[in-house]
Amino acid sequence: MGSSADPVRVALYARFSDDVQKARSIPQQLQLCREFAERLGWVVVAVFVDEAISGAARANRPGMLQALAAGIAGDFDILLAEDADRLARNLEDFAHLWNRYEDAGRQLWTVADGRKLELMDVAWKGFGAQDFLRNLSAKTRRGMRDNAEAGLATGARVYAYRSQPGGAINIVPAEAVIVREIFDRYAAGESLRAICAELNARGVPSPSGGRWAPSTITGSRQRGNGVLRQALYAGEKVWNRVAMSKDRSTGRRLSRPRPPAEWKRTPVPHLRIVGDDAWSAVQARLEAAGAAAPLHRRTAPPRLFSGLIRCAECGAAMTTFNGRGRLICAARRAHGPTACGNDRSVERAHVERRVLAGLRDRLLHPEAVRAYIRTYHEAWAARQAAHAARTAPLARQLAELERRIARILDEVEDSGGSPRLRTRLAEREAERDQVAAALARAEVGEPPPIRLHPGLAEAYARRIAAIQAHLDAHGVRANAGDAASAETIANLRKMIARIDVRAFDGLAGEEVMINLRGTLAAFLRSDSGSGAPSGAPSFALAVGHLNNVVAGGGLEPPTCGL
Repeated sequence: MGSSADPVRVALYARFSDDVQKARSIPQQLQLCREFAERLGWVVVAVFVDEAISGAARANRPGMLQALAAGIAGDFDILLAEDADRLARNLEDFAHLWNRYEDAGRQLWTVADGRKLELMDVAWKGFGAQDFLRNLSAKTRRGMRDNAEAGLATGARVYAYRSQPGGAINIVPAEAVIVREIFDRYAAGESLRAICAELNARGVPSPSGGRWAPSTITGSRQRGNGVLRQALYAGEKVWNRVAMSKDRSTGRRLSRPRPPAEWKRTPVPHLRIVGDDAWSAVQARLEAAGAAAPLHRRTAPPRLFSGLIRCAECGAAMTTFNGRGRLICAARRAHGPTACGNDRSVERAHVERRVLAGLRDRLLHPEAVRAYIRTYHEAWAARQAAHAARTAPLARQLAELERRIARILDEVEDSGGSPRLRTRLAEREAERDQVAAALARAEVGEPPPIRLHPGLAEAYARRIAAIQAHLDAHGVRANAGDAASAETIANLRKMIARIDVRAFDGLAGEEVMINLRGTLAAFLRSDSGSGAPSGAPSFALAVGHLNNVVAGGGLEPPTCGL
């Protein structure tokens, strides 16, 4: 806390959970907090908000994370919220926030309590907030169970059906035709890729509204989803196939398959779309395919560039097929020609040889680092200028609103304040809070430039020597087995973001275009264990038939001598 001569600096925090709670809840919460702070003579120095985000986890709440970091850094003395459940609805997160602030000499206050929150408040209120969510989840699940037993909707939409108010489900005739077609074609022995390619060629939207893929049709045996495994098409509603939870470290929803013995089944013959014969034939083929699949599966040793090779036309991953050493666009293979026009396959070994040659001859050179460091700093300067251009108008708007509010307050003091004047004051204060929140969000992720010292070129040369030794000993295989090789591989992959590949007909037959893209920042800073800063410039290196360097993000070929 500040000294007795200094005003208490307070930051405001507001949050609403979802679309059910209106967005105007934010300015209303902030108004209550601001009035409370003014009564105590506190100075509001920051505003943090989270819009349409649950309080069940903190990791996916940028406003709370900013408030936590700013409080620990000493940017304010008190964080004030309308009520404790705005801060967290999770006992662990509430305790984490309180402990970090306590260690840093900061305080948590709420308007509802009218005082500082103590450890006992954290225990009781955190428990109450978390227990509220648990009870709400149990009531929701009970309502879904009742709907399932009555043959009504229980959540996510199923392709070829629409739910009505009250939970009633109706068949969508046009989509039901597609379901029957898929069942008939698969039962007749047609491949999944052929079915998907034909549906995509006709422009038939998939259940998600995009393109059809084999996984869309087959789904998961454990989860009982996908077109061919959806029991609702056979007139049976199955519920309780998955258990839903939330990852407390990320805030993301998780689903865990339940064993079939726990599934709840309800006959709904009025919703049947496919007949028993088609259903039985499809399930028999799926079972046969599942039993045979392990015979064809094997775990191939990882390669140096696994996961980095991409289709130059659509950006999808390049994947091996039919057990051959050739790569083809995964989007083309899964969705057909409507997904990607690149129908050519390329030899994996050829791509790897070209990439290694390009790395050895052009990029793995200390002169490239000197050029990169210079370009890196230029890019940071440009980014800072762009950031200033974005935030300056908001800062000016905020200052003007503060001046307007001050003038209105003067009028209130002089005249006593009419209802119209007080309404105008509340409107200007709400507008100011919104602009302040927008300015705070714009400031996120804008740390000062990190200087890369030119002496890093020497460390770069040492790492390059280690990479060269690994490549000479192991080639493109990535499983050398020892810790030194693992570190060397990690260092090399740090600088590569993607390898774009496409084959075409050239004068001497098939030729391959290969562009290597990435950033040197993470590689250069690997001694400190930190990754590439956001916005770091990138490089682009053509290692295919043209054999030249493409400037990307400012890496200048003449200066690099590449």
